[in-house]
Amino acid sequence: MGATVMLASGLGFGMSGVFTRSIEGGAWEIASWRGLTATPVIVAYVWWRRRRDAEHFRVRLDPASAAKTLVLLTLNATAMVLLVTSIQKTAVANVSVIMATIPFMAAGLGWLILREGLRRSTVIAAAVSFGGVVLTVAGSLGAGNLEGDLLAVALSLTLASLIVLIRRFPGTDALLAQAGSGVALFPVALAVADPLGMAASEMPLTVAFGLVFAVSLILWTEGVRRLRAAEAALLATTETPCSILAAWIVVSEAPPVLTVVGGLLIVGAVITHARADLARDRVGRPWQRQRTRPKI
Repeated sequence: MGATVMLASGLGFGMSGVFTRSIEGGAWEIASWRGLTATPVIVAYVWWRRRRDAEHFRVRLDPASAAKTLVLLTLNATAMVLLVTSIQKTAVANVSVIMATIPFMAAGLGWLILREGLRRSTVIAAAVSFGGVVLTVAGSLGAGNLEGDLLAVALSLTLASLIVLIRRFPGTDALLAQAGSGVALFPVALAVADPLGMAASEMPLTVAFGLVFAVSLILWTEGVRRLRAAEAALLATTETPCSILAAWIVVSEAPPVLTVVGGLLIVGAVITHARADLARDRVGRPWQRQRTRPKI
C-alpha cells in the first residue's frame, strides 16, 4: 500500500511541468491560484487524519509556535513561486533533474544546521549528483535557459531547507503550514501581479493543478508514514522520469541530451544511496532478513 501511494504521488507531482506549460499566465498568478485551490483539500485531510488518530484539531497560538509556522509558511510560498517561474524559464526536464538533488542538499544542510552526521556514501552520492547538475546547467549556457536552471537550484535549496526545518521544529504541523502558505501567497500576488485578471478559460486547468498537487501531497504523506525512510526516498525518484516523460508526451518537450545524462547520474546516485540504506537497515534488523533453507 505504501509503495503504491508513493508511486501515485510521484506521478502527480510529475505533472507540474505539464500544467505550468499548458496554462497561460504569469508565475505569480498560477502559483497563487494553485496554492489557494490546494488549501481546503489539505486542511480537510489534516482534520480527517487527526480524527483518525484521535487527536484534537487545534492550532498553537503561542509566539514560538507561530514564529516557526511562519518560517515554514514563507518557505512553502517561496517554493510555489520558484517552481512555476523556473519551469517557465527553462526545460521541464532541467527543473526535474535539479530537484532530484534535494535529498543531498537536505543532508548537507542537516549537517550544517542540525549537526547531523554525514556518511561517506552520502558525500560521494552528493558529489555525483552535483556533477549531474553541472552537466544539466552546462547544457543551458547557449540555450538561454540559465536563469531558469539557477531558479531551479534556488527552489531545491528552499525545499531542502524546508525539510531540515521540519525536523528542527517537530511540534509544528508542516501540512498546515503548507495550507497556510496558499492563503498567505494570494494577497502578496495581488500586490505584485493580477491573479484576479487571469482569463476564465485558464481557470479549470489552474484549479486542476492545485487539486492534483494537494492530492499528491496527501498521498506522499500517507506513503511516508507506511515506509522506511530509505524506501520512501527510493520510490520518490519516480517523480523525475514521470515529469520528463509527461512533458515529452503531452507538450512535446524533448529533454536536452546533457540533461538526460545529468539526470541519469543524479537518479542513479539517489537509487544507489537508498539501496545502500535499505541493505544497512536489513543488516541492522536480522529478523527481517530473507530466510534460506540449509543445504542438505
